[in-house]
Amino acid sequence: MKVLIIEDDPATADAVSMCFQIRWPRAEVVYAACGAEGVELVETQSPDVVILDLGLPDKDGIEVLRDIREFSDVPLIILTVRSDQTSIIKGLELGADDYITKPFEPMQLLSRVKAVLRRIHMPQLMGGHPKIGEEK
Repeated sequence: MKVLIIEDDPATADAVSMCFQIRWPRAEVVYAACGAEGVELVETQSPDVVILDLGLPDKDGIEVLRDIREFSDVPLIILTVRSDQTSIIKGLELGADDYITKPFEPMQLLSRVKAVLRRIHMPQLMGGHPKIGEEK
């Protein structure tokens, strides 16, 4: 698994990276400290999941999310201090798969990543039932 962390705070990025290394020892963790670099790494590194902070030094994380969604449907979880309803709703409606506020529980982050990856890689688990009018 390849994880891209787009986070300007090195301590937070290290904590998230350590969570992944403990849970998935073979995970490759890639780090970007600014939004533009993060967007570029999504394009060039093809990560399996992106952890995105909204408070970045060069551009707002919501803008980074929009930029990524223009060319990729990579599973993306926002991890930020912004806890206001507007930010949460905007992030989810613009394409984030989940939204977690800081401070965060490491095990909860990993469980949410696992859930997002399960939905993405196992779409048959999403519905399971035929739609009305469809046959099995």
